[in-house]
Amino acid sequence: MALILFYKEEVKKLITKMYAPADLISKEFRFTTHELTEKLLSILPKIEYNDVYEALLELGYEPQEEKPMEYYWYFRRKKE
Repeated sequence: MALILFYKEEVKKLITKMYAPADLISKEFRFTTHELTEKLLSILPKIEYNDVYEALLELGYEPQEEKPMEYYWYFRRKKE
């Protein structure tokens, strides 16, 4: 079993395999940083919120404000 040292890089790999950034119109999924981190914890047990946040920003995602002070990340599936 490989030892994972760079969790942010693993987050980026997992997300880029299947998803791309989306906007309000093209979104298929939306998550808060907290929701996405909780989902990734089943795969990456030591991941932290800041790892997920930084990875998403580096991949070109931008948090979108739906309601005052309520932000989501929008995703769409990659087309093959």
